[in-house]
Amino acid sequence: MIQRTSSHAISARDSIRKAAIRLFSEKGYSATSTREICERAKVTKPTLYYHFGSKEQLYRDLIFDESSECKRELARAATRGKNARERLVEVLTVDFALTRREPELTQMMFRSLFSPKKEMPSIDFIEIGMEWADLLEVIIREGVKNRELEGKPREIAESILGIHLIYTMAYVIVGKPDLNRALARRIIDLVVDGCGNQSGK
Repeated sequence: MIQRTSSHAISARDSIRKAAIRLFSEKGYSATSTREICERAKVTKPTLYYHFGSKEQLYRDLIFDESSECKRELARAATRGKNARERLVEVLTVDFALTRREPELTQMMFRSLFSPKKEMPSIDFIEIGMEWADLLEVIIREGVKNRELEGKPREIAESILGIHLIYTMAYVIVGKPDLNRALARRIIDLVVDGCGNQSGK
């Protein structure tokens, strides 16, 4: 027998998710209550507990579901492009698109990153960030091997990641700059050419 998920259940889960993202991004984890989430989502507490178990599990699901989706999207982007430089541009462009699609979720993750550890569930954001850097490093290492790029792959990857984070943070705080392909290309050209020029010194 095939068990079907009702559209009502999907709607309730999605409403909880959207309400939680907005509240966590506005107030942070510790200052957000399950009552507030339920009121904004227009569901009862038993409904929230049915779908997510607890506020902590809801928070963890939001973080890890987004991280998993992001990794899948970026891995696919990393296969596109005629060379390493183009693949790096593709990866940043896709990440920027994910941020534009749900800026409040990105803002929630930044707020979590800088919140006191005792006020929120323990999540290793450093590990999540390093997985991002690892993906970039694989592309760059291949580019260096093929003599398309110059420099130390890990340093280039971390430099790209650092600049990317600054622009992404600016976008979710003040709404600019535009996170688009043109910006992705400027970042890659700046870091790759700059690191390459310094590699022999």
